[in-house]
Amino acid sequence: MKYGLVLTLILISGFSAPRSHPCNTCQKQDQQYNCAGNTLSMNFRLCMDISEVSGLMYKTYLEDLRTVHGDESPEYISKLPDFQKWTAVFPGMTREAIATKFFDTDDFALAPMIAVTYEQAVAFCDWRTEQFKKELSQMSKEDRAQFPKDFRFRLPTAKEWGRIRFMTQTKGMVKNIQKVTAGTTKAYKLKKNTLLNGDSQLTHVYREMDPKLAMYNLFNNVAEMTSEPGVAMGGSWQQGNEAKRFDQKFSYEGAEAWLGFRCIFEIIK
Repeated sequence: MKYGLVLTLILISGFSAPRSHPCNTCQKQDQQYNCAGNTLSMNFRLCMDISEVSGLMYKTYLEDLRTVHGDESPEYISKLPDFQKWTAVFPGMTREAIATKFFDTDDFALAPMIAVTYEQAVAFCDWRTEQFKKELSQMSKEDRAQFPKDFRFRLPTAKEWGRIRFMTQTKGMVKNIQKVTAGTTKAYKLKKNTLLNGDSQLTHVYREMDPKLAMYNLFNNVAEMTSEPGVAMGGSWQQGNEAKRFDQKFSYEGAEAWLGFRCIFEIIK
């Protein structure tokens, strides 16, 4: 399926951590590893998603759960988003129509994944960790050595999210990211997607890039969960962050149409 193929591209291709470090001559210093694709280096051990987790990535997760456990299984059903919440963003559509488009078309492939709970987001991070391990196991020994021995995807802490402001990318890296994301938007015919380019309050995950940080949609679109339940950062279509404060926090109690998440890729060793 197309979304599975593109997920592999997003997970592995393109974006790497810097190859220098003040202590790279220390005898006990680990080598500088590549980040996972779709992420950029924050420091020697942490990388952050360039955008919110998309419908494309979450749908691939759900399809994997359905394949392994079955579509009537609690493992699958418990991870489904609350599509009723989506009607707040797409008021002309019913819950059933939105669910059908989500699973049977690419219309929401590049929408930020909304209306999931904190627990569902954490479970997605755990699955993404195992999925990336599978991807890396298929590499040659030489290519595999460029990635960390042990790692995990997880939600960022509020402090980590705030430290996005210290990231700086080279012009070459910015162009590389724009090239990859442009290819993805073209593959999913985003220009013809009236749901994400029309009058909707929600837009696609690659709409607005910060030219210095090379990160998308930091203060609009959807607020983003942190590792602390009930605490989100950024800004959303419902409650913006016009001052672009990286320390601005938002509270939530459960799944919301204005709430999504992006992942940290943590290099353990």
